[in-house]
Amino acid sequence: MKRNTLILLLIAAVAGVTVYYMEVKPGKPRDEKADTTKPAFDFKREDIVGVTLTRAKDSTSLEFQDNKWLIKQPINALADESTMNSLVGDLVSARIERNLTASGDQLKTYGLAEPAVKLEIKLKNGQTHHVELGARDPIGSSAYARIDGSQDIALLPASLLSNSDKSHNDLRDRSIFGATQYELATAKVKNEKGSFELVKKEADWFLKSPVEGPSEENEVGSLLSEVTTANAVEFVSEVADDPAKYGLDKAKVSFTSQLTTGGERILSIGSKIDDKYYAKVSDRPQIFKVESSLYDKLNIGYTTLRSKSFVKINRDELTRVQIKNPNLTMVVEKNGEGKWLVKEPQDKKDKEAYSYKFIDPMEVKATEVIDKPSGAIAAKLAKPAVEVRLTGKNGKVTVVQISSADGDNVYVRVDGRPEVYKVGKSLVESLTFKIDEAVSSA
Repeated sequence: MKRNTLILLLIAAVAGVTVYYMEVKPGKPRDEKADTTKPAFDFKREDIVGVTLTRAKDSTSLEFQDNKWLIKQPINALADESTMNSLVGDLVSARIERNLTASGDQLKTYGLAEPAVKLEIKLKNGQTHHVELGARDPIGSSAYARIDGSQDIALLPASLLSNSDKSHNDLRDRSIFGATQYELATAKVKNEKGSFELVKKEADWFLKSPVEGPSEENEVGSLLSEVTTANAVEFVSEVADDPAKYGLDKAKVSFTSQLTTGGERILSIGSKIDDKYYAKVSDRPQIFKVESSLYDKLNIGYTTLRSKSFVKINRDELTRVQIKNPNLTMVVEKNGEGKWLVKEPQDKKDKEAYSYKFIDPMEVKATEVIDKPSGAIAAKLAKPAVEVRLTGKNGKVTVVQISSADGDNVYVRVDGRPEVYKVGKSLVESLTFKIDEAVSSA
């Protein structure tokens, strides 16, 4: 091999090793690019105490007080938490993708001769930072900006422009009631159909008036969710100086709640305007418009919220069931393994019973609750077609009486309670079984 050729081979080998260690070696992909961006600011989220946004037509000043953002100018109002979190998050995470130089007419090209938004950021230590945001770059992923008066043009994430190019109305909190449904201890509704009151006991809601009793969980949850998640469509006045003008001196609908955090809050809904309604909350001065869906949700009768379950069965607590129907008297008890064993009649003693025959039908819901049953209904219940006795671990016995069919319905009464439940006749049909249909042949 010639000497020159050998030298060339050695040079190629050295170059190959160099490329391997610099680019190809695991952990260094050939196409990996170094991060050339740098943080736009050195402050943290908790350092920011104030932000002022100046746009062509308005300026909005906000301050962070007591762990919440407040609009101080041009109005006094609570700021929207998620909107401000996004804006502050963009500020503290902003990275400069690259810097450009520009002067004179070039500033117009970048939209910085007359910036779309000017930001003033105030920090706890008294420092202030300024950001001017102009146009988006041709791709739309970045925005041209000048930071703290620098002559350089920085490319910042376009989301900072999107989240700061907002009016005070865009930044304000539009939530109406200012509390979650888990912060409500009571709920009282007055509307065109009358009034009713709910009270929370532990985790469950109960009707307190005009009748007392359990509530329909899904219906109550839907009502409270509608109130606590509703937003104002439009703010029409920052002060309630003329409530009669909006029909709020004699509200059509009101929702009053005692809060678990203390105090009382009242939502009042007044006159209709187009397809919206004027409304106000007691601890805020503003008058605003709400959707008609909120009015409709609150303008209901208490019967909608009343539980349609005539008995609440806790299968884990239930220990003994007795059923009397035209075909049998059956007593079953649950053993330590959770199986239901027959105790009566004697010829089926200790055989396993099918729980779906005597428990499942009891969980059906009524179509109507009758507070003042007629004489005809009382007469049918005087001689019930089926009687069920449910015994819990605590020894408490619940007696349920079910009438014979009256057309497509039957009537159900629980001992110790005045109301009667109207239920589909399939209930009595399901419970009028024979012993061999409910007991295992094994």
